[in-house]
Amino acid sequence: MTSSSPDPEAPAAPEAPAVRVRGLSVDLPSLGRPYAAPLHAVRDLSFTAPTGQVTALVGANGAGKTTTLRTLLGAVPHTTGQVEVLGTAMGPADVPAPAGVALVPDAPAYPARWTPQHLARAHLARETQVDSARFDPARFDARLTAHRIPAARPLHSLSRGQLTQLALAAALARDPQLLILDEPFAHLDPLARTELVDTLRELMIRPDRTVLLSTHDLEGMDRFVDRLVLIAQGTALLEGDVETLRDEFVLLELPATTPEEPGPQAASPLIGAVTAGGITRALVHVEEAAGLPPTASLQRPGLADLVTHWLRAADRQAVAHSRKGAA
Repeated sequence: MTSSSPDPEAPAAPEAPAVRVRGLSVDLPSLGRPYAAPLHAVRDLSFTAPTGQVTALVGANGAGKTTTLRTLLGAVPHTTGQVEVLGTAMGPADVPAPAGVALVPDAPAYPARWTPQHLARAHLARETQVDSARFDPARFDARLTAHRIPAARPLHSLSRGQLTQLALAAALARDPQLLILDEPFAHLDPLARTELVDTLRELMIRPDRTVLLSTHDLEGMDRFVDRLVLIAQGTALLEGDVETLRDEFVLLELPATTPEEPGPQAASPLIGAVTAGGITRALVHVEEAAGLPPTASLQRPGLADLVTHWLRAADRQAVAHSRKGAA
């Protein structure tokens, strides 16, 4: 029996994504209404977060972003679908996330009388119980010092931004393979925000590291986020590589004849059109841009342009559907 050696010129097998979600649906009980129908928080959601990239999960309030992240961590069971995190299939809510995953929550919940020192001791105690945990106290202390967070100050006296930095320090002290952040910029001032992005850039120098974040704030994120997953009403509205998506659309500006309606009618469908100051702005597919009137001004859209126009289009579609159902 002969064995064949691998072909050195054959393309390498693609690396498995850090997160793979297929057909995910999550139903949550209605709070305070035990006999009411469950809330469909996530509906047939599919997306991937490739290893070595920064993936942004973006959507309006109530779109299902936090529920999706909690499902990835095993905190919420899913109704249907498949979820894989670092190669581990996530199922029941009591199945913990695999080793190498760290979370920075939107609102870190710590005992009010604890100090950062208490938090470090709690993580070290967990390390003795979970073999896969790798909490580095020196790395934790270094981040506290860098962000001027007193190690002995009670947590209830820290600002929301400091609590976010504290949660990030605890997460990074484990040198995570997959870092999940839920609205990490919500409580940070501009300087702290810049420092956080710089920290994440340093983390992403290593090709085996992955960041998955949910955020409303996309300012200055064009050169940081690699992949966009835009969700509305619990399902993926738009997904793909950011640069590829920016190449697929153009940002259109047209003079408007009235404050409400576009002026020269474009033959191409306008995505998320809005009129202000006598100008109608919308997204248009690149291959349909040839049908635009000569008065149209075109430019390459930014990440925020993609998100706002697609969400506006989805919101209008939802309103129209609701009105149709009520008629």
